[in-house]
Amino acid sequence: MDGLGGNTMGQSKAAIVSPSARPDADVDYTFIQIFPDQPAGITYKMNCGNIAAGVPAFALMKNLIPNVPDGEVTIRAFSVNTQKMIYLTLEVLNGEARVAGETAIGGVPGTGAEVLVDFRDQAGGFTGKLFPTGHLVDSIAMDDGSSVEVTIVDMVNVCAFFEPLSFGLGYTGLELPDRDGTVVKPPGMESRLTELRLKVAQLTGWNQYTLDSIRKVALPFAVSVTTPRDYTDLDGDRVQAGDIDLVARFYLESVMHHATPGSGSTCLGAAASVPGTIPNRVLAAGDLKAGKGGRLTFGHPSGRFGLASQPVLGASPNETTFAKLAFARTARIICDGRVYIKNIRPPEHARWVEVDEITAASFFRYADEVNIQK
Repeated sequence: MDGLGGNTMGQSKAAIVSPSARPDADVDYTFIQIFPDQPAGITYKMNCGNIAAGVPAFALMKNLIPNVPDGEVTIRAFSVNTQKMIYLTLEVLNGEARVAGETAIGGVPGTGAEVLVDFRDQAGGFTGKLFPTGHLVDSIAMDDGSSVEVTIVDMVNVCAFFEPLSFGLGYTGLELPDRDGTVVKPPGMESRLTELRLKVAQLTGWNQYTLDSIRKVALPFAVSVTTPRDYTDLDGDRVQAGDIDLVARFYLESVMHHATPGSGSTCLGAAASVPGTIPNRVLAAGDLKAGKGGRLTFGHPSGRFGLASQPVLGASPNETTFAKLAFARTARIICDGRVYIKNIRPPEHARWVEVDEITAASFFRYADEVNIQK
């Protein structure tokens, strides 16, 4: 994640950046996911906070933003994908992004200068509402006669948060994924998650899915949240209860994410900031639980993730907004130049084509297994 080359989905992303004609934005940012195992396959139906972190460094290098002073600067990037604003705060030195620093990101070698990615304006991107049902908590009636309480939130992505005890099956919320993400613990987990995700989708008005098709799409995420407890992560490191505010496990396509998606983490941060939600329930007493905002640090299968939240609570759940909803990333310019590619491709792929929703969503699961066709 800090060099040239690579043929996985995580290294096959593109950003189109240009000066913005909008008075409230500095640049326009279009994110494109390229599928390395499909000739000429792309999608615009995603957003990427990691790639967004590189937007200000690129924009400053290319002089797309005039008269930027040195010091801490916030760049306003209009996301063409979601039609929402992203705020990117970084240090500027001699008119360009400062890249040397002490910020460390899990999975990225070394350290760098912090780029704060703030998604505070991303609420309702899929459903038009922060809380799609209008409720802080909904009860999902399951086919076996039981019920599961969920908090459904649409912030960057749509997530349904639940507590392990409510879910049943002896699920603890401390389980770890297998290498391929397959849900094998406890028995019956995969089918119950699939049923839950389908009923959450239907509750939000997405009636196009079946039990079969919901397995092939990423949204809605199902996310378990529980009180802090000690556990050993996938790298063999100990995550201490005293260092985190809660434990979370993210399920995409009913399989567990090996870490935590930035988009889903932002959604969790938003949900935990609002009193009465299920993520807020599991917090210890303090400013964050009281709806005053603060820093949320949670444990996931590969370690810890932290973000800052500043909610502005409204009279009803959907009147809540955020003055801040941000997490740290690093970015640097790796190469600037031209790469010339042979125009040799099958006749049926004479141009780039946008892949269908299910194909696009499936790569959330198989991102680390995708290799370029030879």
